[in-house]
Amino acid sequence: MWGFRPSRHASARPSVWFRAHPHARMTLAVPIPRPRWAKRSFSSASSCSPARSGIATSRLRHRENVMSAHFEAVPIAQAVLDACEHLDTASLSDALDSLGIDGGLSGIASQVPGTRCVGIAFTVQYEPVGASAVFKGAANYIDHVPAGAVIVSSNNGRQDCTVWGDIMTRFALANGIKGTVIDGVARDIDTVIECNYPLFSRGRFMQSAKNRARLQAVQVPLLIAGVAVRPGDLLVCDGSGCVVIPQQLAVEVVRRAQAIEHTERSIIEAISAGWPLEKARSTYRYDQPWLTDAEKVSVAVPSQA
Repeated sequence: MWGFRPSRHASARPSVWFRAHPHARMTLAVPIPRPRWAKRSFSSASSCSPARSGIATSRLRHRENVMSAHFEAVPIAQAVLDACEHLDTASLSDALDSLGIDGGLSGIASQVPGTRCVGIAFTVQYEPVGASAVFKGAANYIDHVPAGAVIVSSNNGRQDCTVWGDIMTRFALANGIKGTVIDGVARDIDTVIECNYPLFSRGRFMQSAKNRARLQAVQVPLLIAGVAVRPGDLLVCDGSGCVVIPQQLAVEVVRRAQAIEHTERSIIEAISAGWPLEKARSTYRYDQPWLTDAEKVSVAVPSQA
């Protein structure tokens, strides 16, 4: 049943997913207020107009080639976001694995030890630009990023120029942005560490993106390490890396991650009490750790032969 691996790049209909997994259900059965970020529009690339963003018209002459799309984000309840504050990326990744989905952004790591972030993806796509005698900045999109978002920025994995530094870090902190994930590198790391800002990237390098890269689009799907990241998806990042949770599956993934952590706590308590590891894993169904206690009772334990 769990061998089916749907394409991460295909659109997912929640009704289909939940019929395929009969144990799926909402366990966060409490009144959930509409999160503040949902009141603001996650607009398409067309919002990066000179009138709204202050980007000079000369920087936008490539707009006819800009990728653009409109997305109606499925609001992720504040209770789900709050629950993720207490879950690690390992458990969330295991929950995604149980649904046949790869969500980990391979090669992207924390640049500020001890930080983590949870938030809604605001996506940014860069493209290379040829050398020019005229100064050309990389982008000024950040004024339009809502509070509560995690910026996911793709510089196509480039490590020869940066798309993040101290000014953007200070702006993000002042405006309630939860963190930044970069398929590329960042600079001014000493300042970022001093600010204790959650920054995740492929590395660090001091050379600017000015005259080397430019904004191609915002709020479009990205492909990072083979994983699709869409505007409105849920991002959770910690010391182990970054995981992307499709917005339509956020509730079920969080439920399973909570069950996985409960299972692992039970196993740890058992081995601390002197149990053999094999017995603890078998007793608490480590073969399917996302099951609830009631579901574990109803499913036959596999043979340990």
